[in-house]
Amino acid sequence: MPERELRDLAAKAADLMMPYPWKVWFWGDSIGLEGLLDATEFTGDTKYSAFVYGLFKAWIAREQCRSEFDYTAPGVALLRVFEKTRDEALLDAARRHARYMAGFRKTESGAAVRYENAAFELPPALPPDHPDYESWREMADRVKDGGPCIFVDSMHFDAPFFAALYQVTKDEEYRQLALENALSQIDILYDPKDGLFHHFWIEQTRTRNGIAWGRGNGWGLLGLVNTLEHLPADDAATGRVREVLKKVLGRMAQLQEPNGGWHTVLTDPSSYIESSIAAFMASAMSRAILHSWVRREVFGPVVESAMEFLFENIRPDGLLDGVSYETFPSMRVEHYRRMPRGGVVPWGQGPLVAALWWYAQMQTTTTLDGGPA
Repeated sequence: MPERELRDLAAKAADLMMPYPWKVWFWGDSIGLEGLLDATEFTGDTKYSAFVYGLFKAWIAREQCRSEFDYTAPGVALLRVFEKTRDEALLDAARRHARYMAGFRKTESGAAVRYENAAFELPPALPPDHPDYESWREMADRVKDGGPCIFVDSMHFDAPFFAALYQVTKDEEYRQLALENALSQIDILYDPKDGLFHHFWIEQTRTRNGIAWGRGNGWGLLGLVNTLEHLPADDAATGRVREVLKKVLGRMAQLQEPNGGWHTVLTDPSSYIESSIAAFMASAMSRAILHSWVRREVFGPVVESAMEFLFENIRPDGLLDGVSYETFPSMRVEHYRRMPRGGVVPWGQGPLVAALWWYAQMQTTTTLDGGPA
């Protein structure tokens, strides 16, 4: 597809995100705002980055009254806006946020515990006119307290933010925090037996939940890519991060379906094919190719197939169809199989814009350092 058409699709996809009721902050905000910043990079239209800038300024105004989910704040996006605007208030906020993030208690293995009272089987927040609204609402009384848990989504919030702050400030403390967060999360969320990340780890039982959730692997992979991009290329301490990145990308390539998509439970062919996973993978793999972390001849065809899948599932208005609603934790595969789809959500639109942007760059660039891919 010509770059002009990719750019037009990115604009449509980004436009749908603008009126989204951002919670400032919640689980999908980071990838959504990064997608809006990518939209400005791709289209040249500054309305997207200006919108993100405004959200951050509003957050700073109430920052002293932190919300329960402020640990999901889009730290990488915050620092991207700082580097464009040089607004020192943003950098000051990033430093304060780093102190807040570094203050959480840790597990015995050193992983920061962000969520002390995880709710298992929590139903998604569907709009009242959704056909599954009543059936899911009836399940609200089945919610269980899972206690402290660590989620794969945090791989997209924690280490990448500290790594980006290190890149901006060159403060060694932030580099160490980036590596500590990345490696400790890999240790408890990555399953070397199936080569994938599991959705979450439960402190009470010291076990993973045993389910390789597709979008969760997208969160984890983009988190590793973002972390590596902001740390020195010759940093020997990042070896384990690169190793796991390549292994999970390789496993994802094996699990891609002939139509270019992936199942929402990656190892369960009876679960439906969920669209956001292809967007996450196209973005992560394109970036890994451009950094020469993986070989273009191996992963390029996987990206092409994922993009073809996305093109077939983008509606005329720019909505990526087939994206599941927020998927709260469960020990049951059936919970993931039943998750409804179809909303305009930042974890669908954001990865879509990122995929279009990075795919366009992969088509026209050898590598980001100018060498062969």
